[in-house]
Amino acid sequence: KSAGNDRNDNGPAAGATYLLGFGSTTSTTNRNPDGGTTGFDCIPTQGNAKNILTVGAVNPVTGGGAYAGPASVTMSAFSGWGPTDDGRIKPDVVADGVGLYSASNTADDDYSVKDGTSMAAPSTSGSVGLLLEHWQNELGGVPRAATMKALLINEADESGTANGPDYTFGWGQVNVADAAQIISIHSYEGCEQ
Repeated sequence: KSAGNDRNDNGPAAGATYLLGFGSTTSTTNRNPDGGTTGFDCIPTQGNAKNILTVGAVNPVTGGGAYAGPASVTMSAFSGWGPTDDGRIKPDVVADGVGLYSASNTADDDYSVKDGTSMAAPSTSGSVGLLLEHWQNELGGVPRAATMKALLINEADESGTANGPDYTFGWGQVNVADAAQIISIHSYEGCEQ
């Protein structure tokens, strides 16, 4: 699930009249930007669910795309940040979500460059699909969703300035190569699922 692109979104200008929700009630009360002054607590409702994988968006890794430590992963200007209302870490992981080449809706054969957690989440989902195929080839069967989520979280690259998991980068940037290697090692050692 994408973490949403609402951090730092501003409401109407102070004194402007706007509709509250989908009804006919209006207001002129000044609204804080999503995430308030600090940017936290702005992941949409569904992204806070306990058993899903919530993915935030980061800028492409600096220095040519190769991970070079936590400082090489920088946050996008829009990705939603946690925590959940009960204090759980969200997003769970982050992935590139800025400047991705993707299909466009202007024509059946058109592509464009896009930004958003809606770019980071599908690239992570595709990576999970490849890891599931690798798991089946190496170990047979299909792992539980919780197992795949744990694999992605445990093999994520540390990101940002805070040590360990945090409410901006979660457990870090998805590292599919390391996750695949763990599956291969597990197969080599002859361990059971």
